Amino acid sequence: MSGPYLIAKKGAPIYDRKTERTYYRKKDVYYLYIRANSKRRFAELIGFTIRRKMERLMKALNPHHFSLKLT
Repeated sequence: MSGPYLIAKKGAPIYDRKTERTYYRKKDVYYLYIRANSKRRFAELIGFTIRRKMERLMKALNPHHFSLKLT
């Protein structure tokens, strides 16, 4: 595992080309890199609370038998 690295600070502007509006970040944004040989350990010890991220982690661990049911 490597990181977390700060990518964008709270309050940084974000320009939305679709709506042509500028928004400001409410939270800091971090980048986290999980090495392939550390995925299982990360899942067991830490995991994610966000469902879509946890599903993606489980799929990466076992792409052929992915049937995770989260509530």
